[in-house]
Amino acid sequence: MSRRPDARGVVTAATVFALALASCTTPHTYEPSLHPPTHEQGVATTAFVTRPWSEVDIAAAYPKNDLARRIAFLMACDVSAKSSDASALAESAALLEIYESSTTAEQFAQEIQERFELVECVPLDAQIAGAPLMTGYATVVVDARVLEDPDFNYPIFGDVRVNHPEFAALPRRELMALPAARTDVIAWVRDPLSLALVETNGTAHLLIETSEGKREARISRVATNGRAWTSLGSALASRGLLDAKTYTLNDVIREATSNPAIAHEALLDNERVVFFASTRADLFPPTVGLQGGKLVAGYSCAADQSVYPAGSILVTTDQEQGSTAPRAARLVFVHDAGGAITGPRRVDAYFGEGMEALYRAGEMRAAIGVYRLRLRK
Repeated sequence: MSRRPDARGVVTAATVFALALASCTTPHTYEPSLHPPTHEQGVATTAFVTRPWSEVDIAAAYPKNDLARRIAFLMACDVSAKSSDASALAESAALLEIYESSTTAEQFAQEIQERFELVECVPLDAQIAGAPLMTGYATVVVDARVLEDPDFNYPIFGDVRVNHPEFAALPRRELMALPAARTDVIAWVRDPLSLALVETNGTAHLLIETSEGKREARISRVATNGRAWTSLGSALASRGLLDAKTYTLNDVIREATSNPAIAHEALLDNERVVFFASTRADLFPPTVGLQGGKLVAGYSCAADQSVYPAGSILVTTDQEQGSTAPRAARLVFVHDAGGAITGPRRVDAYFGEGMEALYRAGEMRAAIGVYRLRLRK
């Protein structure tokens, strides 16, 4: 039952919050649907095919033309250097060496072509083929409360597996109705949209009002209940509020905000619950599959790590229909993974933190070409 905290509850809110986060701090134990699969799992279902460099304009990926881009590129190389995969480690070191020795985009492209092969991972199994697709995600910044009240009554769950393993597989509707499960709640957010954005994107920067002032917390996903996922947009579309084929994040925000009761039911349609844990600021947002580091906006991506080892470098291009010219290349680094990002043709690009990044990520849905940079033998 929702309740407004009394004065004593407000005074101790910061303490409650600290205790809640202390019970779910890093290092995390990721469940199989979030943890990267082993590299060997993809071998029998895919094959790498060498493609001619004439297909892509790799010079377009040269990062030295912009200071912020240069810094982000160097950070991404540093993160990939934390890979435990020998090939990814060697490839990131070679790319950094090429970058440091190049003074022009043309030299950068020439050295990449001399030292790397451009390979495409071709699916041999129709079940993992899928359409080539790049989507986007971001870190949500959201207001939250430690204690539930009438305005903040949607729960962000900590790792339920720790204290209540018997609740870990319950669907959302049942878990949210259990009084005993409230002890596993990290924080409460204002509405179904806020909770859906946090769970969809997997990381959040919480701004929590307490009697001592506004406190900040950074959380990231560590597990799910393993149930089927239904996005808020899909659930709203099934109720006739959105066009299932064309809706955007702006559309979802508009309809969820205008129809809170329907949005509540739409949220409950999603049986999957994502569990979160606190993450240190210097490791936020965290990588998956690497030995440390954090995601880099503009360069980090989530991909199927049974196909592309953590730390490996991908080349993506737009799929321009009817064009025979080399397609402009973009370099991205495999620093993350996700249960819905499967197969060699799916890439989820990280856009950064905040609403602007979230909007840009929400608009990203593009058919792409996906290749891996592989050192020549």
